Amino acid sequence: MQNKQLVIVFLPLLFIILLLFFNINHWLFYFKNELLTASYYLSQIRNFNNNQTVTEVATASAKIKLLFTGDLMLDRGVAKSVANKFDNNFSLLFENIKDYLKSFDFIIVNLEGPISNRGNRIGSKYSFRMDPKVIKQLSDVNIKVFNLANNHIFDYNYQAFHDTLKNIKANNSFYFGADVNIDQASRGLILEKNGISIGFLGFTQFLKHFNAQNNKPGILFLNDDNLKKSIPQLKNKVDFLVVVFHWGEEYQSYPNNYQRNFARKAIDLGADLIIGHHPHVVQTIEKYKNKFIFYSLGNFIFDQSFSKETMKGGLVEVVLEKKNLEDIYYRWSYLNNDYQIATISDRLLPYYLINKIFLLKIATTSEDHTRGLMFVRKPVDFEGMLFIFSEKMIRNFWNKNTFLDLDVYWLDGSKVIAKDFLPALKNNKDIQTITSPLPVDRVIEIIR
Repeated sequence: MQNKQLVIVFLPLLFIILLLFFNINHWLFYFKNELLTASYYLSQIRNFNNNQTVTEVATASAKIKLLFTGDLMLDRGVAKSVANKFDNNFSLLFENIKDYLKSFDFIIVNLEGPISNRGNRIGSKYSFRMDPKVIKQLSDVNIKVFNLANNHIFDYNYQAFHDTLKNIKANNSFYFGADVNIDQASRGLILEKNGISIGFLGFTQFLKHFNAQNNKPGILFLNDDNLKKSIPQLKNKVDFLVVVFHWGEEYQSYPNNYQRNFARKAIDLGADLIIGHHPHVVQTIEKYKNKFIFYSLGNFIFDQSFSKETMKGGLVEVVLEKKNLEDIYYRWSYLNNDYQIATISDRLLPYYLINKIFLLKIATTSEDHTRGLMFVRKPVDFEGMLFIFSEKMIRNFWNKNTFLDLDVYWLDGSKVIAKDFLPALKNNKDIQTITSPLPVDRVIEIIR
């Protein structure tokens, strides 16, 4: 009789336990695949390897060449163009400059959106999500380092963000600016080659509600606390520290006070170079405490064909040697109607003169020295020309076949000795010659 009573009691209890078990599993399955919350995300990344420091064997040259570009977005109109014109091969967007790209040790871009085919859109109507195949095709053209601190990386929620981290790492590429928690995001990225270590930190003034926390993935939000924690911490571990900011106002050619203030704070804390993104147009360049600030590099690849300014971007070439900044150069990149990089400009030198940075074409050959700015007419993609001579002597410049008004600076090394004005040639009878007041070894012509 007791056994029958136990069975009667136990069977309903067993039924309830089984029912709860299946309901819980069903609920967990739904939670995993539909809700896409931060809790689910964290359960997926518990064993995620976040160590991104990479060391490569030194080569004969103790140099590192870095290239920084503007915004990279391979969705929407760009994806349609690649499907229609390039047989879904995104690497062909870089076909015209592939040898140039492969000449660098590391190329750093701002990735405007997640790389995933999952997630639900939570951003605005201007939300981006890139096909997972793009990461391999970018790697094929040597684009392997991605800033994720921007206003689009969470356009498709945590699941797409998680996929982005996995897809980048699976293709031997690297990221910074966002991570699985605040500690990882604050550590940034360290890349080392030829005995030189470079650190990268990314911050964004947007998506404050997605700021990484102790137990929550997210971006590294731009505020004083995050700057003060991250920059000195990483600077102590590397030879050269790059800080990337996603900031400013869209389509504005000049930085605002917010950008200027944070750029200077970052340099005061230890940053060696500042690179900016977000405005979709190139902004001015400044120098503070002898460190360069590139406020915005504009668009590298983006489907904004409504203006010339949004169809070009800046490229910053950095050469590090013996753990120091050896050279820094600038180029313009230009998109065609298929959102392919059509061409890039000559290498230009960002030169600090009279409290301003000028992009100067460098006279490197005897023909350059002889021709100078003869026959040049506006518009041009540089602001002047630098002549470097092997010895100091009295120099003479004239305006024969010169169609632009020029300010001429006579220099002894980097010191300005005097300034002259050379007017554009109106007719052959107006040819004028100007002479340096002292022996000089450098001359700069600035286009008015």
